[in-house]
Amino acid sequence: MRETMVRHARMPARRQLRTFVSLAVGSQGEGILSVLSTIALVRTTSAAEAGKVISAQSLASVWFLLCDPRLEDAAQRYVPLQRSRDGGGAALFGRLFRWDVGIGAGASGVGLLLTLAAYLIGGVSGDLAVLLTLAIVTAGATSSTGSAGAAFALTGRLQRLGRVRLWCAALLCLLALGGLLAGGPVGYLAGQAAGALVTAVVLARGALRSVHSVYGPPVPGAALPTGLVRFSAKASTATSVAAASESGLLVLAGVVGDPALVTILKIASAPARIYTSLISPVASMLQPRLAEAAAAGEARRIKTDVTRSSLTLGTLGAGALVLAIPLAGPALGLAYGSSYAQTSIAALLLLAVACVKGGVSWSKVLPLALGKPGWRLAFLTIEGLLCLGLLLLAARIAQEPIATAVAFGWGSLALTVIGSAFWFLALRRLVVCHD
Repeated sequence: MRETMVRHARMPARRQLRTFVSLAVGSQGEGILSVLSTIALVRTTSAAEAGKVISAQSLASVWFLLCDPRLEDAAQRYVPLQRSRDGGGAALFGRLFRWDVGIGAGASGVGLLLTLAAYLIGGVSGDLAVLLTLAIVTAGATSSTGSAGAAFALTGRLQRLGRVRLWCAALLCLLALGGLLAGGPVGYLAGQAAGALVTAVVLARGALRSVHSVYGPPVPGAALPTGLVRFSAKASTATSVAAASESGLLVLAGVVGDPALVTILKIASAPARIYTSLISPVASMLQPRLAEAAAAGEARRIKTDVTRSSLTLGTLGAGALVLAIPLAGPALGLAYGSSYAQTSIAALLLLAVACVKGGVSWSKVLPLALGKPGWRLAFLTIEGLLCLGLLLLAARIAQEPIATAVAFGWGSLALTVIGSAFWFLALRRLVVCHD
């Protein structure tokens, strides 16, 4: 089993490049298609209508952040520890995957009941209740895709995962655009829900087939590894807190501002989302390398991989920011309409935030590889609370939605620089504590 882990962690350079390209194309395709869908929504509806759709999506995301256990980190840590080909790893993954699907389905049912109750007591309008219903179905269908993706990583098939994600994202985008043309905002969300359900089925079948082919048929009655529950609780909470930042900010923007502020923030964050999706495969590829080095007690190798990734992504981020400065305004005006070209300053600030965070993308996986998910959980909790406070402060000192977005962008950039400095200072302590 150890030989398998080393083989996956030390892939030849050519295979690493192919894996990165496949994952980057898949994640970048997802990001671009999502942006194109949002562009179509904004250009065919008013800012208020688009804001309602985005708010419904954000509320559904926040609900599943509270309910979804997100067991992909536990799967990647504990499944390889089971003996190869005896079915123990397949049994553990199957159990974790069933838990993920079952909890997601249960959370969907409760969310739909709460939406119905809110409509019956007059808490939400009928239109918003329909939008929330469709958004909950979409979020529920995608709740298990993280665990499915972990199966491709466990079996060395990340290249295939990139291709599957791209095809599924294209299907979801086509269904959403078709629904938008046929039924407006409601049809848009209905198309997304249908695409999410198809994606969930495709990924689930591929994940289970991959795990069974590498780890053998599952053996019933396998015991849970010691420490899995505690690790899962901390790791999944950290993942939920990280994902809650964007959705929670959009929900808060709808509360302290109006639907127009939600739309402005969504548009301004588009370049940052595209860049983040471009570099996201780096963390996925670093995790097995760092875990293998940690298991071998090779502190120098950990620091070498971390430093190399920071230098590479730092240089890439600086280049992306320089390239975006003259292009942001014209690109946003062309994509969303001339009235949204003024969001370019906020977009550049949020892109700078993404570039700085990219330089420490290893902070997403290093605590997990070292078996210390509590570090990331504590950091993300503090960072999330500070971001919410920044948005509240920006909404108080600025009057217009664009000015609020710019003020929030400056505050977020300052906070990100401080956070990145913290991770570099904490790196030595993390590695020493592990040793």
